[in-house]
Amino acid sequence: MNEECIIRKLVADGDGGGDDRRFVTILTLLLKLIKEPEPSQSLLPRIMKTIDAAEIAMKKQVLISAMNERQIQEYSMLTNHIEQEIVKANEKMSIAKKELSIAKGMRKNKEEYELLAKMIEKVPSRPETIRKLEIIKKELEELHEKQRNLETKLADRRNHLHAFNIILANFCRFLKDEENDEMMNNDENLDGTTMDIKKEKA
Repeated sequence: MNEECIIRKLVADGDGGGDDRRFVTILTLLLKLIKEPEPSQSLLPRIMKTIDAAEIAMKKQVLISAMNERQIQEYSMLTNHIEQEIVKANEKMSIAKKELSIAKGMRKNKEEYELLAKMIEKVPSRPETIRKLEIIKKELEELHEKQRNLETKLADRRNHLHAFNIILANFCRFLKDEENDEMMNNDENLDGTTMDIKKEKA
């Protein structure tokens, strides 16, 4: 009898009430056989058949018990396997979370590094800075030199302008003196001419 048949029989039998009835029947028939041996001889085949059915039922119960035990072991093994898989899955999840956290940290560090690298690229290197400072220093020195030259030229021009003003003032005074002398000479000539005219009229 295979397991499927045993299961069907167990389901049909319920809680084993059929076995109890068989034992009650056997007990009743045996008591009847003991009390009335002769008339009850015809009950022997029925008794044997019922005993065989009871033996089969007992074997069935043994098989069902063994099957249940085997299934319990299988379920226990399956449960242990599932629990182990759950533990492994939790461990993997924990490792994955740590790796994700590390990856996020690495990504953040990478972004900060790239930002810092861009900032460093914008800032010239020390030799480049020194070179530019030297150029600026040289340009400042040239500008100071040009400023000194311009100040010198401006001072010279101021001196020349002052001298020119002095010369111009002297020249104007000289012209004014010449003009005064000429006017005086003209007045004297005019007076002499007037006197000559008066003498002629007299």
